[in-house]
Amino acid sequence: MKTRRYLTTWMVGILALLGLLIVACGGASEPAPAAPAEPAAVGQPTATPIPDATATPAPTATPLPEDVTTAQDSIVLVVPEEPVNLNSFLSIGGSLYASITRANLQDPLTWQSGDDLRIVPTTASTGWEKIDADTWRFNLREGVTFHNGEAFNADAALPSLTSNGSPTSEGGSINYTGPHTSVKVDDYTVDITCQDACPIFPNTAFFLGFEAPEWVASTTEEERAGESIGLGPYQHVEWTPGVSITQEAYADYVPVGDHFEFQKPKIQNIEWQWRGEPTVIAAMVETEEADMGWDVGVEQIEAFPADQLRFGSSAETYTLQIDTAWHPELRKKEVRQAIAHAVNCQELVDTLYAGLTTCRGNIIWPGIIGATEANTAPYEYDPELSKQLLQQADYNPENTITLISRGVRVAKQTEISEAVHAYLNEVGINFEFQIVEPSIRSARSRCAVGQAILDIIEESGRDPETTEATRDDMIAAVEKGNASCEGFHMIGNQPSNETLDFGRQVRYYMNCTSTRSAVCDPAPGGIQDQIDEALASSGQERQDRLEVLADRFREEVFMLPLFDLPVVYAVNPKLQWEPRLDPTIRVSGMWFEE
Repeated sequence: MKTRRYLTTWMVGILALLGLLIVACGGASEPAPAAPAEPAAVGQPTATPIPDATATPAPTATPLPEDVTTAQDSIVLVVPEEPVNLNSFLSIGGSLYASITRANLQDPLTWQSGDDLRIVPTTASTGWEKIDADTWRFNLREGVTFHNGEAFNADAALPSLTSNGSPTSEGGSINYTGPHTSVKVDDYTVDITCQDACPIFPNTAFFLGFEAPEWVASTTEEERAGESIGLGPYQHVEWTPGVSITQEAYADYVPVGDHFEFQKPKIQNIEWQWRGEPTVIAAMVETEEADMGWDVGVEQIEAFPADQLRFGSSAETYTLQIDTAWHPELRKKEVRQAIAHAVNCQELVDTLYAGLTTCRGNIIWPGIIGATEANTAPYEYDPELSKQLLQQADYNPENTITLISRGVRVAKQTEISEAVHAYLNEVGINFEFQIVEPSIRSARSRCAVGQAILDIIEESGRDPETTEATRDDMIAAVEKGNASCEGFHMIGNQPSNETLDFGRQVRYYMNCTSTRSAVCDPAPGGIQDQIDEALASSGQERQDRLEVLADRFREEVFMLPLFDLPVVYAVNPKLQWEPRLDPTIRVSGMWFEE
């Protein structure tokens, strides 16, 4: 079958790439061992965890072929949704938007190399070293300027580092790195000190971007939302809401050695467009209106010849996040377990995705630090067990459970919501769903326990920017009942695993102080204490501690994972580009053959 042949070819390439992950960074500490492997699945291949990047890796990388020229200097890329924001100080939404922003407009502090997944320096950095358990020293690259001409140095870097490291940061990096503070050592050296021990900080800092400080200081947050003045290979030109975003090559971009992802762009102009239907995206590529379509879905595979398809991983698992803190029914473990056993994931995958992806019982997969075959195994479909669990929980159907979902971020997302609605209604759960705009969904996803804690701190007269939450604050937030904003009962989500470490997920989704966490257990020796201990560890100890948390995550159904998310790209056959493990699209590494 043609579909299977294409996907087999894709898996061979991905597995060859992942075989390189056993190569340790120069001077790295003992790597955590891989969890037991399972057969590779479409969308999320088995991965070997990245070693701790405790020293700058050797300066080797896959170079671009010599004398590369491009047959066309413009590219049109089509994605499912319009971004919420562009600025790295604000929430940009899912990993899809990182391609429009972080991967092209910004060069972050570190980078996960697309060839072998090592953590490498960028245009912003030349190297790093670990000073102590919670402090890292970074050397900044000289001769670099922001897109508006402002010089990049330690003084220019500190405002971005401070903003991204604040406990109240809306940017995406803090959920990988955790809170941190920064100080200038000299003109091109900064020390970053984490609020808690951070033994793998460079492995998480590839989400930490920079914005031109003078520009930031002279604009309002509303003005900044629609623009990013960073260090990346492309600079922002125009955002026409509802139509397109255009970017152009930055003439003064500073390359990094011979690394293929850090060269001056061959393609000079980028236009991003968005369409809600995969069939429309596919048609635009077929009619040459676009050069790449991001995720046309498995149904479109037969419509394209092999040279117009690329198969990749989104590094994500489609999941329904659950309010375990406040909703009167979802607070009950048995109700959450009943929901898990009521959904026939395999039927859903077979029907909507032609059986070409894998059901999961967790938001990670084997190979991620903390994962095992047992704690990622899919939940058994058993509606009779669901009914028994609801009875044990004294479930009250008067308490409606509402799912908040976007309609087009994930192929077949509306159909997924409809299917879950039918499954849960069948076992007697009063469940409904709403399709909302991306900006509404983004705002509601950030209104969880961590926001309630910030409210409590502010109401007490303390400064949320500088105050570390106490155990009493956490208890009070759970008892308070909700935050000052509108949150969710359940919400569609795509937790991503680019760092190949469950630490990112526990910091984001199990941590009382995270504005996105609907899980909070501040009891002595409980989840909150276990998170702190796990994130401070490395090597085998880190695997063991994160495994305990991943076990509990699955057993108590803190979120309802469904299946891994593959990505099917439709492309101009002349486009030279191969997908990464994550869905990042960095146009500076692309070109068109004649």
